[in-house]
Amino acid sequence: MKSINKTNTVFEEVSQLLDDVESKLMELTGSKLIIMDKEYKLREWMTLSDYCKKYQIKPSRLSNWIERGIVPNGNLIVIPELNGLKLIKNQPYAARSYETRAVRSAVN
Repeated sequence: MKSINKTNTVFEEVSQLLDDVESKLMELTGSKLIIMDKEYKLREWMTLSDYCKKYQIKPSRLSNWIERGIVPNGNLIVIPELNGLKLIKNQPYAARSYETRAVRSAVN
């Protein structure tokens, strides 16, 4: 059991270091995407596939979150010129439990 926990910890550390290196490279290059006169800094965005890998969720769950509005519309970019490529803002999202929603609905 200790071996598995140690392996996960090492994996998380290496993953974080790689994310940091990638972020630094993006900052140095100043990579940006301009769509319809709006500028997006690429270090803040990632593909849906990369998002699922980074935050360890299934693509079906992410699709569900997008459909349900957990991922706000402003945090998703669709690029028609790149065959409908979708980019998502690189930040964690989380679905609320149904009980939480029921309480909020009752309060409002």
